[in-house]
Amino acid sequence: MDRKLKIKVCGMTDIDNISRILFLEPDYMGFIFYPKSPRYVVGKLNPDMLSIIPPSVKRTGVFVNASEMYIRDAINTYGLSAVQMHGNEKPRQCARIRDLGVEVIKAFHIGDAHDFESVWDYTEVVDYYLFDNKTPDFGGTGQQFDWQLILRQPLRMPWILAGGIGPENIVEAAQSGAMMLDLNSRFESAPGIKDYDLLNEAISRIE
Repeated sequence: MDRKLKIKVCGMTDIDNISRILFLEPDYMGFIFYPKSPRYVVGKLNPDMLSIIPPSVKRTGVFVNASEMYIRDAINTYGLSAVQMHGNEKPRQCARIRDLGVEVIKAFHIGDAHDFESVWDYTEVVDYYLFDNKTPDFGGTGQQFDWQLILRQPLRMPWILAGGIGPENIVEAAQSGAMMLDLNSRFESAPGIKDYDLLNEAISRIE
């Protein structure tokens, strides 16, 4: 599907659910490697099962303050082509992970305009910014922040919008200027299980 606005469906944990969601042709599919998340993928998905995912869908690992060795092992084991750094990772760590030959997405947790101050330090070492709601749980809460804050920033690379995107505001999210929407908890029937019909209806509204 030649979709101008890219879609990432994140927090997948079930192979049957993955198989169905693939019919929606997402551009990225996210797997969470943060043990405190209810969508923690390790132990729920056998890496060999992911062979059903076509090369056109980028397998994306989401990590929170993980060691470089852990990230490297996950890239090799799960065949990741993108890594989302969702914690307090420094630019130099992002650069080293990028040198492994994967895309690097750096998440920033936004509560107010001051939370953009560190963004510029990552411009040369990541492929995309991702803006999410500021929360102690590092995302996955389904809460929306003030998206207007992004529009006031002189951003110099494509960015991804996450945090609180649901069926009722996906059109607004699509008009935000983001190059990709990160869809997660607001489209679930249970943690890690996406509602196909809900996603299908929402995505069809923005194509």
